[in-house]
Amino acid sequence: MRATARRLLKCAPLGAPLAVPLAGLVGPDADRSVRHPEKPVQLRSFPQVRCSTTGEREFAYIHEHNFDDRMWSIAGKVDFLGLMEEGSYLFKHVPSDVIHRLSFGQKVFARKGTVLIEEGSENSALFVVGYGNLAISVHGEEIATVGPGQVIGLYTMLKGTMASASVIVSSELAYILELRHSHFMACLDDNPDVKNRMQVLLEQREAQNKAAEMISKKTVREV
Repeated sequence: MRATARRLLKCAPLGAPLAVPLAGLVGPDADRSVRHPEKPVQLRSFPQVRCSTTGEREFAYIHEHNFDDRMWSIAGKVDFLGLMEEGSYLFKHVPSDVIHRLSFGQKVFARKGTVLIEEGSENSALFVVGYGNLAISVHGEEIATVGPGQVIGLYTMLKGTMASASVIVSSELAYILELRHSHFMACLDDNPDVKNRMQVLLEQREAQNKAAEMISKKTVREV
């Protein structure tokens, strides 16, 4: 019996638990010789995916193990850390160590038509755009577009209110960093100054919304 066990151990691959993660390591810095072109990865298609819940949105994403060569090329050129430090008003004056931790959020691709935030639904994440464009629409009418370096979803995520607009991928592909509420708040736990700044941003947003609503009502009365 012991001899049989020794033979089985000899045949077993070392580090077997690492086999699956390593198989998905196909990127700009990976050894191309380990790839198997005779078995190309078949990507799913997600036309007009409506994602009213986090689980549905997760299913619509294209994760690293399904990236094709073009996606790896795009991903290799996007520096989310730099985008957050330099390109977004949201993260100005935020300590670099906090931004570094935030940059470890989920980095994924989403196809055109994928709904990241649905009007009238709860939102549990904010999104940093690294590549591509997202359209913001209200009652089905596009009112704005956001692109690389811009952040969307902070207000509804932190306030816990229903989204007043939908956010949909409008380009062929979008490469985004998703920061879920739990991860976002964990990174800010030791930084009360950052939390206070976020609160100021929320209050400013609320004031803007109220001002816009008052103008809208006044216009209606005048008409």
